[in-house]
Amino acid sequence: MFVLSDFQSLMQTANDDPAVADTPSGFMGGITDEGCAALTALVNASNAVVHRELIARIHTQTPEFFERLVIDVLLAMGYGGDRAEMARRLGRSGDGGIDGIIPLDELGFDSICIQAKRLKPGMPVPISDVRDFAGSLEARRAGKGVFVTTTHFSAGAAEFCSQLVRRVVLIDGNRLSDLMIRYGIGVRVQHRFEIRALDRGYFLLVRARDGD
Repeated sequence: MFVLSDFQSLMQTANDDPAVADTPSGFMGGITDEGCAALTALVNASNAVVHRELIARIHTQTPEFFERLVIDVLLAMGYGGDRAEMARRLGRSGDGGIDGIIPLDELGFDSICIQAKRLKPGMPVPISDVRDFAGSLEARRAGKGVFVTTTHFSAGAAEFCSQLVRRVVLIDGNRLSDLMIRYGIGVRVQHRFEIRALDRGYFLLVRARDGD
């Protein structure tokens, strides 16, 4: 656990500039590379906890909720553009295990088909499910598909998808929670900090402008 004295030792001193060397405490608000690394480590540790909490919370929701969540994540990433109202969840009434569709153009010539599978922790998505999803894309003549799970995919699933003519992207639980954090789905900003450093260029510019 870091305390104030720890971070003070990581602050950037200004002793190389006589004009500001006598600043109280000797610190100018900048931060060393070591300090940045320490702060980054703290943020990463906090995000790791949020990753676990997100997946645990998703497991307590209904399959329908998970399908809607996956659509929200893809829309937040920019897929569908300004056609968010055209995205739809098919659920159990879907064709061939396709849970949702996001149109990529106004008339629906191109779209992303979605399969969202919420499984018990530790249970992998069998490659047979991935094959079935690829077959559903073929039947719909859809060119793009996203298969999302809360766990992970069985061995060989990624290699199978790489050999398909149609583009199929696999998103496991770790990547899903990372995308949720990055695009603000199911999370909020708790604190935001800015660390400011002395802009020495400003002082040099003003001094040169004034001819001093």
